[in-house]
Amino acid sequence: MKKAILSLGCVALCATFALSTAEARPKYYAEFKDMYPDVAGLDEQKCNVCHEGKSKKDKNHYGMAYGMVLNAKNSKDVDQIKKALKDVEAKPSAVSGKTFGDLLKENKLPATK
Repeated sequence: MKKAILSLGCVALCATFALSTAEARPKYYAEFKDMYPDVAGLDEQKCNVCHEGKSKKDKNHYGMAYGMVLNAKNSKDVDQIKKALKDVEAKPSAVSGKTFGDLLKENKLPATK
């Protein structure tokens, strides 16, 4: 009986680790919203500030640039997140002749085309 319970416990533990977990980063969105509260459509976009399509693995131009500037996986360091948000402002956006910072100053989403 002990072997059966132990085996069942091991199977349950392995199944738990095998399941894929969501890697939501609400801290990134919260800090973005804190820094740029007047951006039009922000509440509707949420994760799509950095992502596009159905998979969260698909990042838009802003999301890719932010990821390269942040250079950390799932950072929870507020100062690091804010610094990356500030630094990515200087990067060129998908809008010809405008940086992400230019769009944000116009209260537009940074992935605006």
